[in-house]
Amino acid sequence: MPFLSNPKRREERTGRARLRAIIRAPVVRIGLLAGFMHVDYAYVHGDVSRVHVGARCSTMNTVFNVASGEIWVGDDTYFSHGCYVLTGQHRFHRGKRVGLTADAPFDEVPRTGNDIRIGSGCYIGANATILANVTIGDDCVIGAGAVVTNDIPSGSFVAGVPATIKRSLLES
Repeated sequence: MPFLSNPKRREERTGRARLRAIIRAPVVRIGLLAGFMHVDYAYVHGDVSRVHVGARCSTMNTVFNVASGEIWVGDDTYFSHGCYVLTGQHRFHRGKRVGLTADAPFDEVPRTGNDIRIGSGCYIGANATILANVTIGDDCVIGAGAVVTNDIPSGSFVAGVPATIKRSLLES
C-alpha cells in the first residue's frame, strides 16, 4: 500500500522521536486499514517520488494521484480531511475512452504534463478537489467541497463547484 507519512516531518525527527516513529509505523498502518482517519498521512496513487511536500505540512487523509504528472506542495500548507489532488485524466477518442478503442493514436492516461503546484501557507478545506494543470498561489484558502479547475492567484479565498474567487485575503 502506498501510504505516505509526510516526508518532511520524517526528516525533522531525531533520536527518540525517530525511534518512536519506527515503532509506531506498523500500528498506524493497522489503524488506517481498520478505518481510523485521524492520522496525518496521505494515499499516493502512482509513484511516491512524484509527490513533493514542503516542510511543516499536514496531509490529513489526502489522496494524491500522480498518474499524469507531479505534485508540488509548498511549506506550511494544510489539507483538511478527505481532499483529492488529481493529476490523472482519461482521454477519449471518437466518443469512447481510449482504452475501449483499438485505433486510438494516443494512450488513455497521459504520463506527464498535468502537474499541480500548491503554494506555501495554503489551507485546503475538507473534501476539496484540485484537478490537473492547476497552480495555486501562496497564502490561499480553498473552501470545503470546492473543485479547483483553474489557477488561483496568491492570497485568494475560493469556494464552489467549480471554484471561483470569493475575495482577496490581501485586502485589509
